[in-house]
Amino acid sequence: MNAGVVPLFTAKRLSPDKVASQARLFASSPAAGVLDRLPLGVAVCNITRQIVYSNEKFRELTAGDAEAQTLIGQRLGEAFSCLGAGLEVGGCGTSELCRSCGMARALAESLAGGDMAQGECSLARQDGNKLDSLDFRIWIWAMAYGGEMFHAAILTDIRAEKRLLLMERIFYHDILNMVSGMRGICEIMREEKECAHNTEVELLAFAAERVNDLILSQRDFSLAEHGEYEVTPVKMGTLSLLTDVTGLMRREPSARGKELRIDPECLDAYFASDRKLVTRILVNMQKNALEAVKPGQTVTVGCDGDGGHVRFWVNNPGVVPEAARPQIFRRAFSTKGAGRGLGTYGMKLFAENYLEGEVGFTSDADAGTLFFLRLPAAVGLAGK
Repeated sequence: MNAGVVPLFTAKRLSPDKVASQARLFASSPAAGVLDRLPLGVAVCNITRQIVYSNEKFRELTAGDAEAQTLIGQRLGEAFSCLGAGLEVGGCGTSELCRSCGMARALAESLAGGDMAQGECSLARQDGNKLDSLDFRIWIWAMAYGGEMFHAAILTDIRAEKRLLLMERIFYHDILNMVSGMRGICEIMREEKECAHNTEVELLAFAAERVNDLILSQRDFSLAEHGEYEVTPVKMGTLSLLTDVTGLMRREPSARGKELRIDPECLDAYFASDRKLVTRILVNMQKNALEAVKPGQTVTVGCDGDGGHVRFWVNNPGVVPEAARPQIFRRAFSTKGAGRGLGTYGMKLFAENYLEGEVGFTSDADAGTLFFLRLPAAVGLAGK
């Protein structure tokens, strides 16, 4: 449901004869033939919000898969049997519940003469003996025909999307609680004298930390894709950050038998950004580079800058195949096989949508492959 409220609509309706006349008029319009073939639900309303046209997909969404003629004259909430539509004699749009309805908000914007309005709407209805809920994404725009003004509404069912999002949030909450318990047990074991220098306990604690980091990374990735990640900028040092990340990555299985070194000319300067996101991008860059080289080869990391920006980079001697280069940041693409492909996409998503930065790469046989993250030295960051 959209944030905010809308003023209540008037209960006024046009006469049945007038609405029937408008329905015949719109049915004769060229638009009706186009809307009939859309794979999305479409309803067209008059200035008193009464339906004068609906396509088959819209009728499939209504309670009981209503017939087209029975919907003529009804309002959108009434067509869906919304519980809020029956709270007042005036029907849909006239109860207090309607003040926070996303569908009402979009319709109000269209009636006020705005451009295409959009939003989300959640409503509850009684479907036989059970309570049912509907979730829509809705777009509404005004259209004139035959001297009459109409408002076309396109609705897409997002129930599956909403349920998946809820399941994701419950999953992340529950599994993070479980991992937190594991980390707590590891800390208790560390305090025991006989475990104080136990290698197995240290490995278990490290594994618990890594699992926790991976879960948080996936949760933040999900939030970022939905535009809900909240950026927290802090001041940090480039060399200090690189040292921490590189120290962590040297303990990764992908680093065995390989050298991971920090360039001696690495810039040591302060900058402001979201430490968690920058760390995740650098971890992904180093991980990808380590996976791309063979035992005995070296991955070099560093940082430089131009005063207004800092640029982190990771270089390895391998070469990205020509055919793969245009797809390297595509969501599901990976050169490492099925089930991969979120690393480079996630780097670009976080950097360019949330950090006001840039992620890119160069690759050739002489210089190898270099991935970089370029960031403003200081910004008032705001998630997009």
